[in-house]
Amino acid sequence: MAYLAIDYKNLEAIMGLLKSNVYAATDALDCNEGVEFFAEKSKESSASMAEVYFFIRRPISKKYKYIFRRLARQSIIKTSLKITNKGIRGNFKKVVPTYKIGMPEFDLDETIQYNPLKVVERTLTYNDIYGIKRQRQKRKVVLILDTSGSMYGKLLLNAALTTSVLAYNMEKEDFAIVLFNSTAMILKKIDKKKPVNNIIDEILDSEAVGFTNIEIGLDKGLKELNKVREKTRHKFGILISDGNYNRGKDPLYLAKKYPKLHVIGIPAGNDADRGIDTCRKLAKAGRGKFYAVKDYKEIPRALIELLSQT
Repeated sequence: MAYLAIDYKNLEAIMGLLKSNVYAATDALDCNEGVEFFAEKSKESSASMAEVYFFIRRPISKKYKYIFRRLARQSIIKTSLKITNKGIRGNFKKVVPTYKIGMPEFDLDETIQYNPLKVVERTLTYNDIYGIKRQRQKRKVVLILDTSGSMYGKLLLNAALTTSVLAYNMEKEDFAIVLFNSTAMILKKIDKKKPVNNIIDEILDSEAVGFTNIEIGLDKGLKELNKVREKTRHKFGILISDGNYNRGKDPLYLAKKYPKLHVIGIPAGNDADRGIDTCRKLAKAGRGKFYAVKDYKEIPRALIELLSQT
């Protein structure tokens, strides 16, 4: 039973208590009533409840930890699906010379260009109309996420949300996920399948620690991307970082080796101008797009916008 009287209907009270006394708040949640509260609030405010999990994941008892983690994961998936559904999933348009019943679109300009007289005389048949086929171009993508100590705070929550958005947007395509700080680890290999649940759970239990070594993150990402032998313009890396590296060499030389490297620049706590400038240079060296976000919450939607254009 909880050791602290608390209003379970008030999410703001819980959040305030977590920030002032995480152990007292954990005691209040470490019971059946706390689980019921968490489950109910997850339906209303998914992102906030995932944030609650990051506060309590260490001190909470094992009895309830996996329940809270599952609820946090479900809330992240729910939010990511809403974001993903607004994105375009790597489709490209192909014009074909014969329209067939069932095609969702036709190309008026092409039809007029090749059949001007038939248009005027109104003698067009299905064989004269140019149809449009939407085909999915399989992309090969490596996502490289900064999880260094300088990125602590809400970054891990957004890392979980961002990787979930990527996984659902590219569920039938090839992608890898690399996390880096002082070292780098491959969360998902580009040539291996891995359930989204497992990916999110590993991030939910990870730590934002260490220094920032962009070089080692890009190196790991490039090795994953190089496993894909075929040449395609739909093969690229996406770096998400504040750009303030304090370990490793200048990563520009690695950015140049990517077929294409896009960069999403996150606001840094210190020396933000230097970090954003580095992110911009990396994108330029990698012949990719550069996005600067003002808040961590913007990262998943910036990723969707980027994927919709590539």
